[in-house]
Amino acid sequence: METPEKLLKKVGVQGLAAAILMIIFGALIIVFPALISWLVGIYLIVVGALNLAGEMEKRSTPKREAQESGAP
Repeated sequence: METPEKLLKKVGVQGLAAAILMIIFGALIIVFPALISWLVGIYLIVVGALNLAGEMEKRSTPKREAQESGAP
């Protein structure tokens, strides 16, 4: 499983933007504790979708290379 940092890089959120996003999420959780379930749920859905997309890409890469080389 990839780290959240790698996943955020895949979707274009890097370094400073990721840190700011984490600070905002942390502040929202402190101010509105009821939001924690929503924020965690959203995070898990996004991470799961990115992991699924990554796995599907890995599995389709050998097929794509075989098609390009003319192998069955």
